[in-house]
Amino acid sequence: MVSQNSSFRYALDAGAFYAGIPFLSSGTHCTTNAVFEEVKHIKKSYGAIEALLDAGILHVIDPDKNSMKKAGSAAKNTGDYQKLSQADISIIALALQLETTLLTEDYAVANVAAALKIPVESSSSKGIKETRKWIAYCSACGRAFGPGAKECALCGNKLKRKYKIT
Repeated sequence: MVSQNSSFRYALDAGAFYAGIPFLSSGTHCTTNAVFEEVKHIKKSYGAIEALLDAGILHVIDPDKNSMKKAGSAAKNTGDYQKLSQADISIIALALQLETTLLTEDYAVANVAAALKIPVESSSSKGIKETRKWIAYCSACGRAFGPGAKECALCGNKLKRKYKIT
């Protein structure tokens, strides 16, 4: 069991593995089982990631239910929920629970993390510059809907998405 205020440098999402971060950076990192399942094929063999686990550089930890609930709720609030996988929600929840920095290249993941006041970094220079709240809207009648709506209840047209900077 890992305590709060852990000494993990980063909580890593799948994109961080594809960028080679756990193989190239110093420090101890964590990820979730859901993310681990997505990336264990990296380097064409399980051996590279297994070596990180054996060396204690990488820890696979699942977040608690309370953190998962908070992450899911925040994703729904920002309108990013439909764009996120269960692995994405789990890594946001783990970073929240462990109070550690989340390393991601995914804007939706970074947006939800920023809404939860989780420190976010990117291995590229891009990073997140603003947080966004997504809404669905009808381009025909102009009516706005929550982020989960797909069709205008008034005129039946397919909805589009846009964001507001929060």
